[in-house]
Amino acid sequence: MTVREPEPDPQQRRRAVWEPFEACTNLRYELSICAPRYVVEKSDDSFRRLRDLRDVVTDGFSRDSNEYVTGRHRYDRAYQDLRDAMRKDLGADA
Repeated sequence: MTVREPEPDPQQRRRAVWEPFEACTNLRYELSICAPRYVVEKSDDSFRRLRDLRDVVTDGFSRDSNEYVTGRHRYDRAYQDLRDAMRKDLGADA
C-alpha cells in the first residue's frame, strides 16, 4: 500500500511502515536466543536489509525507484540466505 501511493501523507506513511516492523524486532530477539549462531547471523543481516528497505519507503521512494528496487533485491537475497540457513538447521536442505 505505502509504496503504491504516489503522495501519501508523510505521517500516515511512517505509521504504515513502522508499525508492522515492530513485530519483526520481537521475533529477532527470540531467534537470537534459540537458533544456532550461523542462523542468527543470517537473521541479523536479513533484519538489517529489511530495516534499510523500511527506511527507503519511509523516505517516500516508490516501488519503481532505483532506491526501492536496490533495497528490495538486497533484502530478497538476505532473506533467501536466512531461509537456507534455517532449512540447514532443520535438516531440510536436501
